[in-house]
Amino acid sequence: MPESGNSTLSPESFKFRHRFEYFLFSSLKRWGQRSSEKSLRRGAFLLDGLLYHYLRICRRIVAINLEFAFPKLSSQERKKIARENYRWFARFCMDVLHMDAWKGRTSEVAYCQNPEILDQALSENKGVLLISGHFGNWEIIPPALAEKGYKVVMYVGRQTNPLTNQLQNTVRASFGVETIDKGKIATLQMGRALAANKIIAMLVDQNDNKSDLFVNFFGKLASSSKGTAAFHLLRKSPVILVTCPYVGTRLEIKFQPVKFELCGEQEKDTLEVSQKITSALEQVIRQYPEQYFWMHRRWRARPPQDPEPIY
Repeated sequence: MPESGNSTLSPESFKFRHRFEYFLFSSLKRWGQRSSEKSLRRGAFLLDGLLYHYLRICRRIVAINLEFAFPKLSSQERKKIARENYRWFARFCMDVLHMDAWKGRTSEVAYCQNPEILDQALSENKGVLLISGHFGNWEIIPPALAEKGYKVVMYVGRQTNPLTNQLQNTVRASFGVETIDKGKIATLQMGRALAANKIIAMLVDQNDNKSDLFVNFFGKLASSSKGTAAFHLLRKSPVILVTCPYVGTRLEIKFQPVKFELCGEQEKDTLEVSQKITSALEQVIRQYPEQYFWMHRRWRARPPQDPEPIY
């Protein structure tokens, strides 16, 4: 069994809300697994309309984020990106529900463009820090790599609902992906995984209210976790950016090594690593701006030199 830090769940302790969310999500996943491509497209169309026109989920946040990210674009150009953003998100959601049906054939769905970059990094025998963001279809990357024979460990945040959290991790495990939940023993587990020359996959683009580290993201300071930098500086594990955008009818997984100029000072090197990773991700997002999760309050935490709230 993979090390995940999960304890045995006690069903009687769950709240009604947890049970209802689990029932709804598991039912949708069963529907998604059985659905045809036509049904999934119809589902994406309906979800897109529901989120954008009826519920109007996060439309204000998307507009604010796009204005910060693309100040030189016209209002109409940003609105077009925002509209396409909801269509992308609806398609991604349908793919997550359908993912079980891809078991054993992820290579037919997601094409790895340059796996030799990952192989070269693994040849150093220091493990690999595989970094990505909420972009394209990030969920298919670890399963696709695991089915190619790579030893992949996902570092994930626990969902507030332990039932759906366990369901997601069970699905990942069915593809051969281990999971490590954020917690007290996560650092130890990640160290062991790197020592065993495994790949640790993690998302690094979320707002972190607890961090005092800020990086430039689309010209605006955004909070950043120090975790990736800490492991790279401690173990010298190679850092690889991986992205998986939708390109036409298929997904394309692409690897990009991220190199750093270190000076030996902990604080400066931590900023160097975090900034280089963020900048590399930003470059890819600029190519497919409609495929990034702009619904997230990315600039919520503010640094002392720019304390004015964004949202």
